Amino acid sequence: MDSIDLQAFTLYWLVIWAVLGSAITPLIFDHRHRSPWRGALLGLVLGTASGHIFGRLILALLVPLLPDAATWLSMLGGLVLLVPFWLSIKPAQQTMLRHYGFVAGTITPLTFYLLLLSVLPLAWAILLAFFDYSPRRVGGPILGLGGENPFVGLQYFQTMITGEGRDGLIFQNSLQNTLAFTLLVVPLNLFITIPLATMIESVHRVFKTIFRTIYFLPVVTSSVGVAVMWGYIYNQQYGLLNDVLSNFGVTPIGWLQDPRANVLGVPAALFAVVIAYLWQDFGYNLVIFIAALQSIPDTLKEAARVDGASPLQVFWSITLPLLRPTILVTSVLTVISSFQVFDLIQVMTQGGPGRIGQTRVLVLDIYESAFRFEKMGWAAAMSVAMFVIVALLTVVQTRVLRSNWEY
Repeated sequence: MDSIDLQAFTLYWLVIWAVLGSAITPLIFDHRHRSPWRGALLGLVLGTASGHIFGRLILALLVPLLPDAATWLSMLGGLVLLVPFWLSIKPAQQTMLRHYGFVAGTITPLTFYLLLLSVLPLAWAILLAFFDYSPRRVGGPILGLGGENPFVGLQYFQTMITGEGRDGLIFQNSLQNTLAFTLLVVPLNLFITIPLATMIESVHRVFKTIFRTIYFLPVVTSSVGVAVMWGYIYNQQYGLLNDVLSNFGVTPIGWLQDPRANVLGVPAALFAVVIAYLWQDFGYNLVIFIAALQSIPDTLKEAARVDGASPLQVFWSITLPLLRPTILVTSVLTVISSFQVFDLIQVMTQGGPGRIGQTRVLVLDIYESAFRFEKMGWAAAMSVAMFVIVALLTVVQTRVLRSNWEY
C-alpha cells in the first residue's frame, strides 16, 4: 500500500462511480416509473460512497495476495452498493413513462464533471491567488493554506500592475508578447479564412470536399509535430527557408535564435511562431466559414447580380455583412486559443530569444512559475489575470461585432 498513490485512486473512484451511478440509475428509475432526477442524485451519492469505501477495502485486502490485479479490481468497488440498489427499486403505480431518464442520466454526470474538473479548479486558483503557496511548504490545517503559505492579499496583482521585481517585469513582458501574438493572429486568420472559404464554396462539390479535408488536416495534427517541423524550416544552418533566401543572396537568418532579427518591426521569433500557429489553426475557422456561407440564401446574391453587382460587390455588400455573427464567433474563439498558446512556443523557442524572452507568453510564464519554480500562488494570480483579460476582450468583441438581425 505504501507504493500506491491513494490520492490518485481516490480521484478515480470518485469520477468513475459518480458518473456511472448518476448515468445508469436515472434510466432504471424512469423504467420503473419513478423520478429520474431523484435517481440521478441517489446514484451519484451511492456510487461515490461505494467506490470510495469498497474500492479502498478491496485494495487493502488484495494487494498482499494479487498485487498486479488489486488496483484494477478496486475499480469495481462502486458495484457493491449500486447493484443491490438497482435490483431493489420497485415499480411505482404510475402507468405512463415520462422518458426523462436519458435526460437526467446525461445532464447529471456532465454537470458533476464540469463542477469537479472546471468550477472547483477555477475556485481553487482564485483562492490560491491570495496566498504565497508552494506544495513543498507545510501550511495550515485548511487546504494547506496559512502557516508557511501565508496570506498576501492583493500583493501579486499589485506586482503585475507596477512591474516590480523580476516576477512583475517578466509578467508584463509576457502579457505584451501575448497581446502582440493575438493582435497578429486574429486579423491574419480572418484575412486568410474568409476569402479562402468563399473561393472553396464556389467550386464543384467534389473539389470542395477535397479542399476542406486538405486544409483541415493541420488542425488534427499534433502541435508538437507541427512545432518540430517548423523548427526545421526556420533552422539557421540547414532550414528550408534560409536555403530559399540564400538563392537570392540573403544572409541566413536566425529566425528563432537571433534577438536582433525582426520582420516589419516584429521580432522574427514571434513572427515565425505566428506563421506556424496560423498554418495549424486556420483550417478550423475555414470550415466554420464554409458552413456559414452555405447557410446564406442564394436568392440574396442572385438579386444583387440582377441589379448589376460585380462578384467583388456581392462579397463586400452581401456576403461579408451576413457573415458578421460567424466572424464574432470565430474571432472570440481565436482570441481565446491564441491566449492559450503554449506547446508551439515551448518546443520552438522555449520563450526566447533575448534576456527576458521575445516569445515568452502568459501560459508559458504560468507553467514555469507553477511547475519549475513552484510558485503556485503567483501562477494562480497570473491565471486569474489572464481569465479577466480574456473575458474583457470577449465582451468588447461581442459589443463591436454583435448583430440584431437574422436572415
